[in-house]
Amino acid sequence: MLTLSYTSRLTIAVFSGLLCLILYISTYPASYSGTFLTIPVALIAWLFKRRGMFIFLCILFVFLLVFYLLVDVDIFQSAQFVSFVGIGSFVLLIEGLLVGSLRALIDLSDETRQQVATLYEQQRELSQMKDQFILNVNHELRTPLTAVYGYLELLLEYNEQLEPPMRATFLRNAMYSSEELQLLVNNVLDTIQIGNEKEHLYVEELPVADVVYEVIEHFDPRRKQEYAIRMDIPAHLVVRANAQYLRQVLRNLLSNATKYAAHDTPIIVSAALHGTLVQRDHPSPEICISVKDFGPGIPPENISSLFGQFVRLQRDISGKVRGTGLGLYVSKQLVEAMGGRIWVESTGVVGEGSTFCFTLPCVPHPRVIAKVAPDRIAKLPVVVQVSDEMQVTGE
Repeated sequence: MLTLSYTSRLTIAVFSGLLCLILYISTYPASYSGTFLTIPVALIAWLFKRRGMFIFLCILFVFLLVFYLLVDVDIFQSAQFVSFVGIGSFVLLIEGLLVGSLRALIDLSDETRQQVATLYEQQRELSQMKDQFILNVNHELRTPLTAVYGYLELLLEYNEQLEPPMRATFLRNAMYSSEELQLLVNNVLDTIQIGNEKEHLYVEELPVADVVYEVIEHFDPRRKQEYAIRMDIPAHLVVRANAQYLRQVLRNLLSNATKYAAHDTPIIVSAALHGTLVQRDHPSPEICISVKDFGPGIPPENISSLFGQFVRLQRDISGKVRGTGLGLYVSKQLVEAMGGRIWVESTGVVGEGSTFCFTLPCVPHPRVIAKVAPDRIAKLPVVVQVSDEMQVTGE
């Protein structure tokens, strides 16, 4: 009955109340006639709890009062009748309270069972996430460790037979695998530490061009040779951010771009003032920094879950590209800790690629400017464009 709609329960209560009243009236003044009234009281207390039971008892009392007046006006002067009505009312009240309490206990038991089921489901999901995380990390740790061990083993066994350039190549490859392992460990640790560091985060004024230039300059040399990394950032764009966080976000986005895009395709790192008006949710101007590649793109249906923890696309799980599903999650946490937002724009069409964008608070009148000089740009093995045009006026 408890699963029925409110209208259905009300119909049952009214029908049973009228039926029992008719039986009571038809058998009155027999001594057993009052037992018919216990049925609707118990039923209504069960269906509508104590509140419904009290309302029904009030209606029943008024109805019986009118009925007794019609039957015999002098009946109220009978001591036997008064005691009978008092005892009967007390019995009906106790009955309704007991049934209502039983219903409340059952509801509490159902709620407890539902909470236990919810907690169990959450625990099961957490257990699955933990198992998946262990599998992913185990796979990711095994790959660079195997590479490091292999190159070191070759150097140990054939060191005297190898030419110096070959030994240098083996050492570079071992160092690259070590750096990849370090990045993986850092991403895992960052998922734990970010929440604790938000309250004590140090931010400063950072020229975007300098930070991006530094990240590209120290990026993996092999990947810089395989891709045409372009930097298109005005020299006077300055953000308020944490330098370590900003560099790590850029490294993660560049690493993703070089993982999925085909070789010899451009990767463009750009920055500009985000929007023409200050938004209500963000009372200060913002700088939008974007990393665009021309890889396979991201299906629109996967974009909403892309920044989740341990999330990887189905095509990547079965593909050759390795990953733990933590890079974008960590990047999102870092950007939000600095007061910005991050998102991705992609049509999912192969060749059109993806554009990962994130915003950071802008400094309208910066006290610092970019130090990227032409002689430094010339030494960088990528295409770099730095504009001297003032993009932020603060007006």
